[in-house]
Amino acid sequence: MYIHIGADVSLPAHWIVGIFDLDRVTPSGGTADFLRQAEEKSRLDWMTADVPRSLVVTVDRVFLSPVSTATLRSRLAG
Repeated sequence: MYIHIGADVSLPAHWIVGIFDLDRVTPSGGTADFLRQAEEKSRLDWMTADVPRSLVVTVDRVFLSPVSTATLRSRLAG
């Protein structure tokens, strides 16, 4: 099954390691380091020019998505 995560991007569900709500994630410490490292390795994809709502971590990439975690969760369950 494929999950649409926004901006015309769909991923195989089994590639998704985690989906995180950016309103609840502290942007300092480990999260900031993780995102910085992903960006340095060219593995960070910004999918919106606006403020992203969720962080989607896959086996080899990190996506900053405009889609809420609740919507993504419902798509996984659907």
